[in-house]
Amino acid sequence: MPVLPRIAALFWLVPRALWLRLALLMLVATGPMLGLLLVSAMGDGRRVLDAAGEQALQMARLAGEQQNDSLQEATNLLAVLARVGAVRDMSVGACGDLLRDVVADHPRLNAIAVAQADGHVACGSRPGANGLYTGDRSYFQQAMASDGGRAVVSNIMVSRVSNQPTIFVAVPISQGGRGVGVLIASLNLSWFSHLGDRLPVYGDQLVQMFDSRDGAILARTPDRSARIGTTVPGHPVLQAARTAPSGGVVAAPDLDGTRRIFGFAPLPGQGGDIIVAIGLAEGEVLAAAQRRSGYAVVVALGSVAFAVVAGWLVAERALLRPIRSLAAAVQQVGTGDMTAHARMNRGAARELRALASSFARMARRLGERDSRIARMAAQLATSEAHHRLLADTATDVIVRLDPDFRHAYVSPSCQEVLGCLPGQMTGRPLSDAVAAEDWPLVEAELVQPLAGGQVTARATYRARRGDDRDDGTVTWIESSGRRLADGTGYVLVSRDVSARKLLEDQLEDANRQLRVLVRQDGLTGLGNRRHFDDMLGTEYRRAMRVKAPLALILVDVDRFKAYNDLYGHPAGDACLRAVSAALAGSLRRPADLAARYGGEEFAVLLPSTDEAGAMATAVRIQDAVRAAAVPHSASEFAVVTVSMGVAVLAPGSYGDGPAALVEAADAALYGAKRAGRNTALLMQATPA
Repeated sequence: MPVLPRIAALFWLVPRALWLRLALLMLVATGPMLGLLLVSAMGDGRRVLDAAGEQALQMARLAGEQQNDSLQEATNLLAVLARVGAVRDMSVGACGDLLRDVVADHPRLNAIAVAQADGHVACGSRPGANGLYTGDRSYFQQAMASDGGRAVVSNIMVSRVSNQPTIFVAVPISQGGRGVGVLIASLNLSWFSHLGDRLPVYGDQLVQMFDSRDGAILARTPDRSARIGTTVPGHPVLQAARTAPSGGVVAAPDLDGTRRIFGFAPLPGQGGDIIVAIGLAEGEVLAAAQRRSGYAVVVALGSVAFAVVAGWLVAERALLRPIRSLAAAVQQVGTGDMTAHARMNRGAARELRALASSFARMARRLGERDSRIARMAAQLATSEAHHRLLADTATDVIVRLDPDFRHAYVSPSCQEVLGCLPGQMTGRPLSDAVAAEDWPLVEAELVQPLAGGQVTARATYRARRGDDRDDGTVTWIESSGRRLADGTGYVLVSRDVSARKLLEDQLEDANRQLRVLVRQDGLTGLGNRRHFDDMLGTEYRRAMRVKAPLALILVDVDRFKAYNDLYGHPAGDACLRAVSAALAGSLRRPADLAARYGGEEFAVLLPSTDEAGAMATAVRIQDAVRAAAVPHSASEFAVVTVSMGVAVLAPGSYGDGPAALVEAADAALYGAKRAGRNTALLMQATPA
């Protein structure tokens, strides 16, 4: 059983006294707040631990940056010394004096020495180091093998001079582009132990530095002297650093057994070899959170108790007493006493006083309301009768549809418009009255908009006539629909528009014929010059878009003026029609266009046609015209022939417009005439 119904069931088990239920309601209302405070208190410890871990991580990163700056300062010092002449010459006197002065000025360094390429120390800040062999040390070998003078930092090892654990920094010494020795400095590990002195202190705080290569402890604050140089490869910080090399947080026991929250981070410039860890005692961090949690619980319990007592006192005066008085007045009205009223004390809630006043006015007006309802019912019946009369006498068909688009009411005019009685349509779906092929249109333009919440919609369609509705007889109907405001259905007003539809169809046919006449040459039936110009521009743009060739053939009837003079103009018109038929019959594709260009000239537009295809079409045209065998005694060929100029715009040569194509075809046409007529000449179009 869900939680809320269970709480409601328990509420109604309480005795019916209203004040007890109000007390329980206040407890239920304040319960979530108390629960939220308790949950928040329990989660406070986790948040405090997370905040402490983030604080330790930020301190570790800050300490790592500080230590790296100091270590980089020592490395830079060695790099400068490696360029000093006394160090590069490795003279015992001058070199040793210089190195001793440098060590005296830099307490972070234990000693500095210069080793030759064979590994033997030539000079140093300590005389006892001269002659020592360092060639077997890995840091010496790495420094000699490094290029670019890169410094090498060793892991912790025992010095052969002081017999104390230390870290060596080695910088190669070069002369003439080759390594001649290594400058070596041993670091004072006690300097690392002062790391914690430069950080803010938070209670029982522990600062440690580790060498991740062998797990050696480089520094530990406080307790600086203990465990320095000890290797602890299994320390939790080192284990966590292997999975999070860029730094992180880990909670684990330290070497002394104290459980701490460690934030750790690598020294930025040491490749992750040296790790700084800041540890905060977990018990000390949690103690403060527990104190705050206990205080929050006490405050929450006190707040709940105060809210219950104060709420009950206020409810008694402001709610309970006025409600009892109002209940008594309601019982009086229930017995028929309309003069009853509730007495409200001065402490009653303003809403209850307003309710009591409204109740008194309501009791006085109950009789008046009953009279008004009776009058309104009579007026409504009269209005409905008037509307019914209007619907019955209207010439348009008035239909009321239910929410499922079924006929709930149909006006008598449906017999005249649709040829059926209203009762034959009542209860049937709207789709029964619509021609099957037009139902998708009605559904899209009328049904779906109204069903989707649109207030009005309109559709023109064919409606089936007669009782059977399957004989194929239809009439054109225009229906205007409106959605009823109360959501109980829709109203359609439909009228017969068959006559108007017939006129519209006739007008459309006339317009269609007019569009054909505007584009067609009246004599030949081919496209006219206007249609040719439009299609030339269209095909030119398409050719540019798809990067396809475009061909044009200009055709001229040979010696046509002489033909007209000899045979007369009616025969000349018949000759042009014969040439037009030969042109149209020579084209193979729907996209090819033959048009009358002017007078006895014709144009053939061939989209996506190269030079070979254009010439093949020209040959077909020439053969078709000659095959027509139209006699022409004034021609040297004895029959009507044509001369043709062929031009092709190849991809990449479109220029600024189709004018180049027309000019090239026209030039080729005149070339064909000069060549003796009855021939076709190809000319490559160039950009305009």
